[in-house]
This record gives sequence, C-alpha cells and structure tokens, in this order.
Amino acid sequence: MMRIFKTTHILSFLIFANCYFNPLVNSILSPEKPEENNSFLGLLGLSGPTLLITGQIRYANGEAEAGLVLQPGKSFAPQSKSTSSGYVTDEGGRFYVPYQIGSSPFTVYKNGSYFFEFSLNVVSPTEISTTAYGAGPTLEITGLGTVDSNSPTTFFELVGAYYLDGEMNEVVIDRTNHYTTVSSLILKFSAKPAFVESNDISWIQNAIIITPSPTVGFQALGIAGNRITFVGAEGFLMNTEYNIDVTNHIKSESGIALTPRRIRFCYEPSIPCVF
Repeated sequence: MMRIFKTTHILSFLIFANCYFNPLVNSILSPEKPEENNSFLGLLGLSGPTLLITGQIRYANGEAEAGLVLQPGKSFAPQSKSTSSGYVTDEGGRFYVPYQIGSSPFTVYKNGSYFFEFSLNVVSPTEISTTAYGAGPTLEITGLGTVDSNSPTTFFELVGAYYLDGEMNEVVIDRTNHYTTVSSLILKFSAKPAFVESNDISWIQNAIIITPSPTVGFQALGIAGNRITFVGAEGFLMNTEYNIDVTNHIKSESGIALTPRRIRFCYEPSIPCVF
C-alpha cells in the first residue's frame, strides 16, 4: 500500500508541475498582457477590449457635420440615395466604426443624399489616415484615433464659429475674406460648457489665443446653452490674416476638455488672403 501511495503522489505532482508548460493553464497562472489574452477570455465567455475607430467630420472653420450616415463600401455615384442604415455622426460630427487593419471604404450621405466618400487606411491603432473622394475643399476628417467600445471616450467638440456683422447677423467664419472685425465671437459646442465668470479675463486669454494679437483682446463672455459669446476685442489690422486658437482650457459642464481647434480669417483685405 505504501508503494502505491507514493507512486500516486509522484504522478499527481508531475501532472501539476507540467501544467506550467500547458499553454491553456499557463495563460491563467501567468498572463502576459491583457491584449494577448483576448482569445482566451472569449473561451471563458468573457469579453476583452474591442476597439472602435473614431474621427470628426468638419469644415476648416470648426463647423461640424452631425447626422451624417456612413455606409461601408464605395459607390462613386453622386446621384445615389442612402438605402440602408449605417454609422451616424454624433452632435460633435464624430463617427465610431469597427477597428480593422487595412483599407476600409465608406460612402457618406447627408439628409439621405450622396455627400462624399472616404477610406480609412489603418496600419495600427496609432497609425490611421484617410483618403477622400468628392469632398469639398474645406471639408476635413480630423481627430482620428481609437477608443474601447466597452467604455468609449466622450469628446467635447467645437461645432461652429460665428461673428456678428453690422446688422447683428451671425456670419460663419471660414477661409474666405471678411470685412468686419471679430469683436464679437460666438463659439458653439457639442455640449454645454462649464460656467465661467463673465469678467474672467485670465480665463479668456487662455481659452482663445489670437495671433497676431490685436490691440485689445476679448474682455467679457456670456454662456447660453451650448454657446459662449466673447465680446470687446479691438484693434484688428486691415489686410491681415489672423489665427484664433480655441484651446482645451475650455471644458464642458461635465468636465471634459475641448478638442483644440484653429480658426483662420482675413480682415478687410485689399488683396484677398490665400489660405
């Protein structure tokens, strides 16, 4: 009996010891990296991280395109209509599509009609680019990256920039030439911005940076809904190209920092500015 017990004990020890050389058991006892264990988690009925590709479709002035429908595949047919559902851009103009290595084409529809087409060129989660067909000259796809589908990052975006003309009409700031100074600047966001005191000059100077600097920067602000209105800037020079950098110093009511944007315009040029 003693010999049988010893033999059984030795075999049990060897079986347990050999577990360390079994890939299945070893993956439980000594996992290397979370991303390398996704397939094993699937065997256990657990879900590992699943990546989504995100990007913002907007114009050079910061105005975003919400509600666009992205359908996988190309059509090269400007007269075509959207025939099925797809991935829809949110209020910030952002899309979220499944991560896939290689080139993935999409046809984009606006209000049910053909808008343009683009391909996502994916080498890795940090190497993503696009090629577009049929897009307007100022339409951009920016802010490309990846997020975890189980806990997607919420973005806070600039979705529109305007100034008030002499008749107090809102005029979209774009790359064309303007004949009124931007003494009142209205910025529209994808969510409500956090509260800021109306006379907080230090905050204003960090939130919007004008280059070259006018004689006087913006001196006050007001927040209403998803908008901030800046007023009081003076001393813009004629025939000058200006950049207004809208920075991540601006935060949403929930504390998300703004995705930085640059707005460009020319003031009263005798010779049109070339962007």
